[in-house]
Amino acid sequence: MSSKRRRVTEAEAPAQRTYTNAPSDLTFTSRRSPVLATRGTVSCSQPLAVEAGLSILKAGGSAVDAAIATAAALNVTEPCSTGLGGDCFLLYFDNEQKKVFALNGSGRYPAELTMERVFADCG
Repeated sequence: MSSKRRRVTEAEAPAQRTYTNAPSDLTFTSRRSPVLATRGTVSCSQPLAVEAGLSILKAGGSAVDAAIATAAALNVTEPCSTGLGGDCFLLYFDNEQKKVFALNGSGRYPAELTMERVFADCG
């Protein structure tokens, strides 16, 4: 692998693109560059995982589909920070029901939980 640096093209860094310009009259300040979107967005710490989620949205998938794809990609790109046994927090708005669903997937696992029991109970 060459130690020379090379310029990253726009196609190679899709998560760093700004798709729309932020208006100058935003009602808040931020240390980060604001990005506005009207048809969906994906945000996480890893650009490749962002691209995985965006590709699902572009293909017509739902926000839940995109979140699952993003989480799966994070398992590969950040295995020490993301994975089975981690916490999961989710807010989901169902537009048809006009209802917000919340999932708190944090906390400790039961003391009696073993892989054998999981396989016996879940197949």
